[in-house]
Amino acid sequence: MFSQVRLLSSVNKLNEFNQLFTRIERGETVSDDMEGEIANYLNEVSDDRLSSATKNRIRCMLREVSEIESIGDSCYNIARTVARKIQSNERFTEKQTTHLHQMFQLTEHALQEMTKLLSAKNTPKEAAKSFYIEQEINNFRKQLRSLNIIDINNHEYTYQVGAMYMDIVNECEKLGDYVINVVEARLEEGAAHD
Repeated sequence: MFSQVRLLSSVNKLNEFNQLFTRIERGETVSDDMEGEIANYLNEVSDDRLSSATKNRIRCMLREVSEIESIGDSCYNIARTVARKIQSNERFTEKQTTHLHQMFQLTEHALQEMTKLLSAKNTPKEAAKSFYIEQEINNFRKQLRSLNIIDINNHEYTYQVGAMYMDIVNECEKLGDYVINVVEARLEEGAAHD
């Protein structure tokens, strides 16, 4: 979904935008449904007689599923902000577009590292990269928030454009938080397994 969101933010033709937005909407619905199905299954399994370590692993899996679904929510929220920008006929400045591209790259890198971690056997070493990227995302968001206030005060763009821009930046930061929550749950699950 995040790759589609990145693509959505650069689409210029309304027809292409609508098709891509519809795919993102469907993806969000599918992620909601999958979360429910997986959570129901894990809850059924946890009703059986299990060791405390196994129950802890199931609890960690439930957290992972919930956080991954929240990543889908963030993708959808970004898509909705992009749609709002297009409907209001607003444009981001070249500088804003460059900064969003950089934030999207950091966010995508965080997602890639999370995906690697979910399939890795040696999770603690792999997790360090995720925590580093999350710190980069947080720092970049703080920098962009300060710069946004300066740019609005200097009349480089309207408050509305700045608000939509920061909505996307903030949603990327939230997405990064969800990634870290998945990483932490995976680490805890791995510790319960050992």
